[in-house]
Amino acid sequence: MKNSFVFFAFVCVVFMILSVPKANAVNSVYFIWHDAVRNRTVPVKIFYPVKNSGEKLPVIVFSHGLGGSIDCCSYLAHAWATQGFAAVFLQHSGSDENIWKGKILILNEFKKSYQQNWNGRTRAEDIKFVLDYLEQLCVENHSVVSQFDFNRIGVGGYDLGCLASLLVAGQVPSDKGDSLYDSRIKAVLAMSPPIRYVGKSFQEIYSPIDIPALFITGTEDDSIVGPTKAYQRRIPFDSMNCNNRYLVTFQGGDHRIYGGRIFSLSARNDQRFQLAIIRVSSYFWKSVLQNDANAEMVLNGYGFQGLLGGMATVERHIGTTETDTTEIVQPPNNTEESKTQKTESIEEFTESVENFPVTQIYRQIIRKFTNETF
Repeated sequence: MKNSFVFFAFVCVVFMILSVPKANAVNSVYFIWHDAVRNRTVPVKIFYPVKNSGEKLPVIVFSHGLGGSIDCCSYLAHAWATQGFAAVFLQHSGSDENIWKGKILILNEFKKSYQQNWNGRTRAEDIKFVLDYLEQLCVENHSVVSQFDFNRIGVGGYDLGCLASLLVAGQVPSDKGDSLYDSRIKAVLAMSPPIRYVGKSFQEIYSPIDIPALFITGTEDDSIVGPTKAYQRRIPFDSMNCNNRYLVTFQGGDHRIYGGRIFSLSARNDQRFQLAIIRVSSYFWKSVLQNDANAEMVLNGYGFQGLLGGMATVERHIGTTETDTTEIVQPPNNTEESKTQKTESIEEFTESVENFPVTQIYRQIIRKFTNETF
């Protein structure tokens, strides 16, 4: 009898502990929306913080890579939501995971889909449709969407999702069709941008983008099915005229570090890259969408390298048109000064480790990563 009571009390305590929401907990809600104009269905998953300070949430719209899904790069969705953003992840039919699931010749399916979607137009139209629909739900006072701040919208993507993001940010369409620019977009995260030369100079194609931009690529970032080589991924960064743009190039990073891979000996190493992407993208969004002065200071100072743990080179173009600067920040060497800079940066990050609760596994990875690298 006594043992039964103890067990019952233990269960009650565990239940109460699990029932208390964490300050950095994240909620998600799933929708399937239909665009009647294009007769097209767009699945959407929104991640947002459980506890909100009462201020409107900046919005980040994310587009997955070729063959991906609404859960592609969801580690970013969780991390951004814990930092006070609404992360809106889309799935694009015709170039999502359904092109290869259940198929035998998977690579052929990827190539076929790429040839059908290389211009990114359908994906960019999906993004614009989702923004329109979100605004409509806000007007209707939807319980979740009514918290969103539509004056602070960022867009990001990986691979073809990156192309779609750049198109709505102002890139001239490579298919010579109508512009897909959307003035609601205030900043863009471009991971592994695909490049395609179609008769216009790259300056003509990318110079219309005049919002803050963070580009991420790797030295081994060759396309799997498209023509883009790793060394070409930097072309948009070099061809733009706007200020406040950044280029992160991971040493040894290939085309699959962003979404990760399941059946590979290097999958474990992807997590190291992804943690670095969490850090730098979060600071970028906080700087450009939350006007966080500390985040801006880190991005524009020596602290940037501390976010990357010596895994990448950083190039940045910052300032005004009168006092702009372009610089290359190499990974820190082993001097005492660089060690101090790295220690200060990681201490700042470690204080907010609990604000990056992607999963318990990722918590362990973060701690291991910081302990090993710094």
